[in-house]
Amino acid sequence: MDAKTTSFIRSAFGPAYVNEPEVLKKGLQGSLANPGPFSRTSEAQRDGFAEVIRAREMSIADWDEITEGILFFSDEDELYAFLEKAYDYFFGHSTEMPPYPAP
Repeated sequence: MDAKTTSFIRSAFGPAYVNEPEVLKKGLQGSLANPGPFSRTSEAQRDGFAEVIRAREMSIADWDEITEGILFFSDEDELYAFLEKAYDYFFGHSTEMPPYPAP
């Protein structure tokens, strides 16, 4: 996983935006809609996030380290089901962030 993907996951699911995903989504959509250096970063984050999900290359331990343990998942199947829905929220057509797991 590259640094831009790690940064995106940390931003989206760590303490920074976990309670404000709509703020991050608005920024991503804005930068993706306007070609330039910010759109290239957002494209790399989108593509890297998609690859993490496709390849299932992040373990629960990796997730906890990157996100500072903000959201707890009991197993990787639960984590990746959440990430697929979150991808659709940030980069697809979903208008609702998937519910966070119960603490």
